[in-house]
Amino acid sequence: MAIESPNYRPLVFAHRGASGVCFENTMSAFKEALRQGADGIELDVQLTADGVPVIIHDKDLNRVAGIRNPVSTLTLSELKEVKVGRKFFRKFNGHQIPTLSEVVSFCAINHLALNIELKETVSERPEYLRDILDMALLLDQVHISSFDAGILEQVKMMEPSLEIAFLVKKKTTDWDDLGKYKFADGFHLSKSLMQEPYLSKLKNSGKILRVYGVTGKEDSVLNPSPSIIGWITDYPGRFT
Repeated sequence: MAIESPNYRPLVFAHRGASGVCFENTMSAFKEALRQGADGIELDVQLTADGVPVIIHDKDLNRVAGIRNPVSTLTLSELKEVKVGRKFFRKFNGHQIPTLSEVVSFCAINHLALNIELKETVSERPEYLRDILDMALLLDQVHISSFDAGILEQVKMMEPSLEIAFLVKKKTTDWDDLGKYKFADGFHLSKSLMQEPYLSKLKNSGKILRVYGVTGKEDSVLNPSPSIIGWITDYPGRFT
């Protein structure tokens, strides 16, 4: 729903926390997002071998920890021994991978909204979806997002009241029939899609919109469309 108030400001979600200045998807990044005045946090959820939802973007640990093991092959206790961070600083200044439960508690205490993006291992093991949704429902302001339409359809069937956001793509989304995504309350789009013909089609869909990849310097940020209810950014401090 478009917000027409002249005082309306899209909510600012810190992408993987304040990842422009802190290492992504860590408690340090989430705490810095709070310090910078973010309204909420966007994060990624994968599953461990023992089915615990943890906060990491990739399916494996290679990029963030220099280890080739898939996240889904390690138990939570094993994963907690892994340090993630920038390549040459992990050994001495690395971070633990947080659990979804830890971040939900952090958001509840600090009154932060939460955007939970479901990643590949959740799609592969939907039997753990109930656990994720039970955690999400502890928060007043929360929505579930994913590139996977199938897992979002399952979420909507299980919890119709939860807000669902489908991450659209230029090549794979059916732009001629956005109405087919009936499970979605909103669409999340890259700022690269803030152009025609995509933008008009998204605005005409009647769905709420959030835009990711913005840095705070774009004209669209300075003069936001009333269709856009949220920014997802690595630099939340530039918006607040």
